[in-house]
Amino acid sequence: MSLIEIKNLEFYSQLSLKQVEDRLLLTGDFSNEFLANHEMIEPFLYVILYVRGGERIKILDEGTAKLYIPSKKEFDPQNYNEIIRFAMENSTQFKMNSKH
Repeated sequence: MSLIEIKNLEFYSQLSLKQVEDRLLLTGDFSNEFLANHEMIEPFLYVILYVRGGERIKILDEGTAKLYIPSKKEFDPQNYNEIIRFAMENSTQFKMNSKH
């Protein structure tokens, strides 16, 4: 099984719950292998950043209405960190903290 790797991240949408969390929808290029294995057509990364620490990444598919919740181990570690960093840079509550 190969690790999940997403390239060319783009900001799509955000919902911010002040002092609680930021939820972001990100788009990116998923590998054909991932799309075939999970039978997805138009996946989005649904990234949740918690103010008290921690994060969660889910993958939602607009084309099939499927939800996939990968574990952190399923991601390439460098790519996982890149996704979180990108989400923080585009987040209302984390924007200032992400530059440190």
